[in-house]
Amino acid sequence: MAYGYNDRDKWVEQHIIPLVTAFGCDVVHGKAVFGGALPDEVMKLIRTSDAVLGFTTRRDLIAPGQYRTHDWVVQELLTAHTQDPPIPWVEIREEGVISPGGVLEFANAQRIDYREEDRTGCLVKIAEALKRFRDISNVTTIRLGPSAAVEQISSLLDDPSFTCNCQTLRGAVQLAPRRTPVFPIKGGLFVQLRGVAPGELVRITISVRGRIWRSDYESVDTVDVQVKE
Repeated sequence: MAYGYNDRDKWVEQHIIPLVTAFGCDVVHGKAVFGGALPDEVMKLIRTSDAVLGFTTRRDLIAPGQYRTHDWVVQELLTAHTQDPPIPWVEIREEGVISPGGVLEFANAQRIDYREEDRTGCLVKIAEALKRFRDISNVTTIRLGPSAAVEQISSLLDDPSFTCNCQTLRGAVQLAPRRTPVFPIKGGLFVQLRGVAPGELVRITISVRGRIWRSDYESVDTVDVQVKE
């Protein structure tokens, strides 16, 4: 959670942190190491998080009714956005705060508007975002098959050119492929997929040394996702 560590933003600690905790989430932030440039410790916390809430609230008045926000919050949202794959994030921007600009302004991410006079409405929207984050953070583990293909792929797992991508079919919409790790677990090869909703289909593509194995779109409820060269 990224926010300003000041009296004006105490409402985040008083209301948002208990709300996030009520959703069964563990809250981490950089308050203990606040000061100066964004330290490696905070960046590590972000990279190991499932999602980021960033509160771009008022800090410096730059013109009547216009404010800059906290540099740290912008940097923390940028850190989440630039991970591969990006960490889901949402900006909660207070009324009067100017846009941080850059990739954050044009990223395809939800923004929640905040007015101090309507804090309750903001809390409702944050609760909706938390539900969505919880849904997309669910992990589904599936096994790859058939055994002949798995044997060939297993011998190439440590090759520098090895990549595995997962593409989701959501209704009639194909989502962009995203990098997915492959784990050699006793009994075969497995991939762990995040945020696959009921009814959605996935296609696995493995590429190494110019060779490609690819599955059809299949349900994650199947016994094995079958890949073929």
